[in-house]
Amino acid sequence: MSAPPGPPPGPPPGPPPGAPPVQPPIADTSTRTSGDPGSSAGPSKAKSTTTTATTAPSPSPVAGPSTLQNDVPAADPPALPQRSIQQESTSFFQELEMDRILTSFKLNPYDVLEAPFEADLKEITKIYRKKSLLIHPDKVKDPRAVTAFDMLKKAATVLQDEEQRSKLDEVVIDAKVMVLQDLKFPRDLSADDARLADLVPSFEERVRKQTKELMIDDELRKRKAIKLQHETEGEEQRKKEAAAAERKRKADEKDQWENGREHRVQGWRSFQKGTKKKRKDENVLG
Repeated sequence: MSAPPGPPPGPPPGPPPGAPPVQPPIADTSTRTSGDPGSSAGPSKAKSTTTTATTAPSPSPVAGPSTLQNDVPAADPPALPQRSIQQESTSFFQELEMDRILTSFKLNPYDVLEAPFEADLKEITKIYRKKSLLIHPDKVKDPRAVTAFDMLKKAATVLQDEEQRSKLDEVVIDAKVMVLQDLKFPRDLSADDARLADLVPSFEERVRKQTKELMIDDELRKRKAIKLQHETEGEEQRKKEAAAAERKRKADEKDQWENGREHRVQGWRSFQKGTKKKRKDENVLG
């Protein structure tokens, strides 16, 4: 017999070029045996069939950057120190208070100190102490603190002085009466009356505004009186200076007259000699 024909010459058969690679089959390592229970584990065509399959272990996930980021919780932003927050808050209120004082009506200590009209001496002292500690120049770097602190101290001094506050309260009382008259209310109406509770602007705001107008008028009168006084004093001073100049002129004239006395005497003597000689000559010729 002739041998069976072998495979044709050429490259071994395989997938066409460009095709995806073929994965090898997964072998099962489990052994299945058919036949009699007492048969041996060896291979047998009649009694047993052995199939070996190998299962590739599943790859463990690799922890990449995204996986680590998802697993690790995000860190909270760093919190500001409590002391820094308090310093910023204090600085903010210091600026507000300085702005309020510097823009307040300087002639009214109640406005500068931001104190109610009915505040007693104890409350006035408490308000001043609190505000002075807030804007004291030793604690505030803002150069405006010096002016604001001086204004605050001056206002507290006026309100703590019984005589000065009494004069100030007289202006406030006059302002209250004028506001009540404008509102067609009795002059002696109490500030706690229910009819004044719902006013817009409020009764206190109206009184403060009227007080400001009265204080401005009073200040203008004072300045006008001072100016008139200065003018009067200036006129008197000018009169005094003119009188002094006249006295000096007369004294200088007197001194000049006294200093020229000898010259005048010599001139008179010379004149007398000339007259006598002329008369003598006339007698000789005659």
